[in-house]
Amino acid sequence: MEGHLALKTPNLFKRLPALCAIMFGLGAGLEYVMCKTGFYNVTAVKEGQKVASEKAEEEEFWMRVKARRAAREAQVTIRSEE
Repeated sequence: MEGHLALKTPNLFKRLPALCAIMFGLGAGLEYVMCKTGFYNVTAVKEGQKVASEKAEEEEFWMRVKARRAAREAQVTIRSEE
């Protein structure tokens, strides 16, 4: 379309400061809510529990491996009967 009904191209330089201010406000508001609700504390605790669980599983795995190795070693060891 042409004339007064045509779509005008938006002037980015006029709207950019307002857009930046709105985005900054939304980000600050979201950060405030997350801090007040304890989101970061809950996340830190859950991550710590996950790491501790993985470490315990790994230690348990290596204990089983060592037990199997000891059992196989006992089966293979040549016993001298005196």
